[in-house]
Amino acid sequence: MKTGMNKIALIILITMILSLSAFAGESLNEARYDDLPKGVYTSLVGSGFFDNYEVYFDMSPFFQRGDFNGDGAIDIAIQVISKTSRKRGIVFLHNNDLNYYVIGAGSKFGDLGDDFSWLNKWRIDSFTLQQSRISASAEALILDNPSFPKSLIYFDGKSYQSQGMDAYSFYSDGPVYSQALPQL
Repeated sequence: MKTGMNKIALIILITMILSLSAFAGESLNEARYDDLPKGVYTSLVGSGFFDNYEVYFDMSPFFQRGDFNGDGAIDIAIQVISKTSRKRGIVFLHNNDLNYYVIGAGSKFGDLGDDFSWLNKWRIDSFTLQQSRISASAEALILDNPSFPKSLIYFDGKSYQSQGMDAYSFYSDGPVYSQALPQL
């Protein structure tokens, strides 16, 4: 009888531990949604976005802020995964409209393909579009992986475009300062 009670107690304990760990994982994702700028999560829920996509939290940062359409307001880019294909991509939310723009995540996007699982580094670039005369005011994303050439992602006023970045691009890792060295 005592071993039967011990088995029941062990089953109850395991069930409680599994329930707590599942709950902890769920609250972790909710906390990460709370990391998004105010109103972004609500806008995505209202648009039906979560019917087809989920946020990809396994890359830091999982979202970027920038003026992607050049209107002077801050827009958001978020790493996402398609719920049907399980392929990664990026969703762009412009501050001045109710649309969202998805690249990758199961839909072919130029030379970058339909799955951005290769992406392991991304950042905002405000230099290249101005220097290459693509846009005087918009910012772009630079997508990077050491095994692939860098790619510039920008909004052309209607849709998102990509441009490979080679040695002849205007790309810079930031401002370059030059100063003459003293003669010895």
